Amino acid sequence: MFALLTAALVATLVVAAPAACQSPSWAGSNLYFLHALPAAEQSRYIDTLASWGVKVVRLWVTGLSGGCIKGSTNVTALPHLEPTTIGAYDTTVLAALDATLLRLHRAGLKAVISPHDAGQIGGANGCDVYCAAYGNQSAFYASAAARAAYDARLAAILDYRSPGFGGRRWAQLDEVVLAFDVQNEPMIDALELLEQDDPGDWLCGRARALKGLIGGSRVKVATGGIGGSQYCCDHEFNALDKALRCEAIDIVSVHGYMSKAADWAYFITGDASILDAVDAAGTGKKVMIEEWGVAADSEDGFEEQVAVFNDAGLYWQVVPGKDQTQDGAPASCGYDGFEIGLNSSKGDVAVAVAKANSATAAQDWTGYVY
Repeated sequence: MFALLTAALVATLVVAAPAACQSPSWAGSNLYFLHALPAAEQSRYIDTLASWGVKVVRLWVTGLSGGCIKGSTNVTALPHLEPTTIGAYDTTVLAALDATLLRLHRAGLKAVISPHDAGQIGGANGCDVYCAAYGNQSAFYASAAARAAYDARLAAILDYRSPGFGGRRWAQLDEVVLAFDVQNEPMIDALELLEQDDPGDWLCGRARALKGLIGGSRVKVATGGIGGSQYCCDHEFNALDKALRCEAIDIVSVHGYMSKAADWAYFITGDASILDAVDAAGTGKKVMIEEWGVAADSEDGFEEQVAVFNDAGLYWQVVPGKDQTQDGAPASCGYDGFEIGLNSSKGDVAVAVAKANSATAAQDWTGYVY
């Protein structure tokens, strides 16, 4: 999600964990504009999450128009990594993200980094240089030139020399970077490619490109939510078979915006269990709830939905400003309805995080988060 970019608890699943699992579960948040907030506001937000026991924040390599976003009225404008021309990089956004990574590290948190938003290819979340060149996602994913350009973008990001971490490449920063997504919600608007199980091997090809850049580092590769949100029972692509069998993918990212807790149960413990699909593939991949959100008019609220996966997951989004349900929330501030403010009554994020941290994860996250 990007048009719905707000705050979601990123978290792991906690479902009938076998005795062999050693690690606790964990939780976190998405915040796609964190790097564009003033330093003091970033620190306040990060320190609050850290005090709750949050382990991970998901960041985005994205430019921003600035102004008021999701209750924050002082977002700085930043250019995109490729502002006007494919392959011509402006690293202003990487420098801003690097400063955010340092703040996360000092607070003991890790980051998942999404290097590009697929929603910007077809214009759903703005129209970037790939949108201008290819017009739609089907053309983008089918183009050899686009693949080469995207791999070059990945290299520009992972080879970025970090001012905050002694000039080391981002690919080496496993003390603060948990994983790079292949892309945010790849193929969300290319249904025919999803239904054909990614016939051009775009997903695994990009995962291999990331692995080649990462080398011996412990940074992982995540899928980023293939096809966008899961919807019961006719839009279920997060666990695409080809991705499950790709040796370069470490983490299967689950995205979902459900109105009912029962729909989450269908994907977690029910007939379409993601964990069962991963186990059946036999490739040892981890599963994280990378995006999930609850709208004010959802049939089941925050507490009912998060209980399905024992409070784990990356929420979309826990925001530093006020959400729409809070008195004094600013008008015309890009809300999507899934936000939860730090002090909102919409859901008690701190309690959910504490419950996640006290539970045993369904998979062992030692060496990833712990």
